[in-house]
Amino acid sequence: MILDQLSSLTDDAAAVEPWSLTAAELREVAVAVQRARTGLDALASRLVGAADCMGLPSEEGAASTSAWFANLTGVSKAEAGRLLGLSRVTTSNTEATRAAWAAGSISTDQAGVIMRAIDGLPDWCGDEERGDAEAHLIRLAGDYNLDDLRRLANRVIEVIDPDGADEVVGKQLEAQEKQAWNATRLVMRGRGDGTTRGTFVIPDQHADTLRAAVEGIAAPRRNAANAARHDLSVDSLKALPHAQKLGLALLELIEHLPQDALPQAGGLAATVTVNVDLDALRTGRGTATTSSGTEVSAATAQRLACNAHLVALYLDSDSRVVDLGMSKRLYDRYQRYALAARDQGCVWAGCDRPPAWCEAHHLTFWSEQGPTDLANAALFCHFHHHLLHEGEWTAHMAPDGVVEVVPPKRVDPEQVPRRHARFIPQEPRAA
Repeated sequence: MILDQLSSLTDDAAAVEPWSLTAAELREVAVAVQRARTGLDALASRLVGAADCMGLPSEEGAASTSAWFANLTGVSKAEAGRLLGLSRVTTSNTEATRAAWAAGSISTDQAGVIMRAIDGLPDWCGDEERGDAEAHLIRLAGDYNLDDLRRLANRVIEVIDPDGADEVVGKQLEAQEKQAWNATRLVMRGRGDGTTRGTFVIPDQHADTLRAAVEGIAAPRRNAANAARHDLSVDSLKALPHAQKLGLALLELIEHLPQDALPQAGGLAATVTVNVDLDALRTGRGTATTSSGTEVSAATAQRLACNAHLVALYLDSDSRVVDLGMSKRLYDRYQRYALAARDQGCVWAGCDRPPAWCEAHHLTFWSEQGPTDLANAALFCHFHHHLLHEGEWTAHMAPDGVVEVVPPKRVDPEQVPRRHARFIPQEPRAA
């Protein structure tokens, strides 16, 4: 029965001619196809999990369940391993997620994020608390992209225990950082054709510094300089794949060592600030956040304080950066540091551009007597900054100190202000 249904599904899908669809039909079919793919992923995960429990792969001489499934179906070992890993997450704690996954309501990647987050909650969390946190993340999955959902899932403990969340997350981060240190690797091999291929695994906080450096060098504002450096026209440089641009930026980074010789991009270059509560810095308990949005344990922030020059950012009681303002047109270097720590990149909902790729925008335009201080500032990438200056979209600072973007009526007749997911607070469960 199930084989006949699946065979019919593939036959029907093969008969679809996308060119014959209207724009509305194309969108609907694309969504329906993705829901079906997701539901089939959920079934594949259950099947590979059942085969693993039965010992079928070893009976058939396979070295591992992932290798067995990859050989059986033609998928990569990495994909087979991902489906197997999801099948091994504690089933009793994630039934709602598995149901939403099987129904195609959430993607396979979203299901993985949610299941791992629930499975990683402290042992003292009971079924009721886990159920509340799981339902919360499933709701968020409908509104946020994968990176934003992962960021929110990492702090889902705030739904259960808002007061003790920081200490719990801090301990989790310490454990992750120890694993990251143990997993750190660098492998480089000459390919015999004048190039060297390499792979590396490094902790997130170190990756932040590397990413800030190469993205700063490859920033669009440096297109003319980068094109001249590589003897290209600006249009030819812009046509290169993003990965190649970052690779060229890495070459420049290597050639410009030591760090103080790096070019400036957006006023930040390779600077990553660490935003940490003073008590957490003193005690080593709790968490800190880099300007790229990566959370680290307070213990790591202590180590960074001993081995690096930290930019001091003074915070008020609501954790907002205090700024005295400057009577000038452009934001200076230290204001840019503060903006990077506060906004962590472009504040347009769904945008992932880092601080080095962003421009400091006057919420009330300078031409309209808007001051050059942090209360009137926000980071936007070049594309979104341009949209704001076209006049249809607007941005303002909400009373709680979070920048909001208001869409035009043609996009949202209600013009509901939009916030980036990094500023969306968790919802504590009802007592």
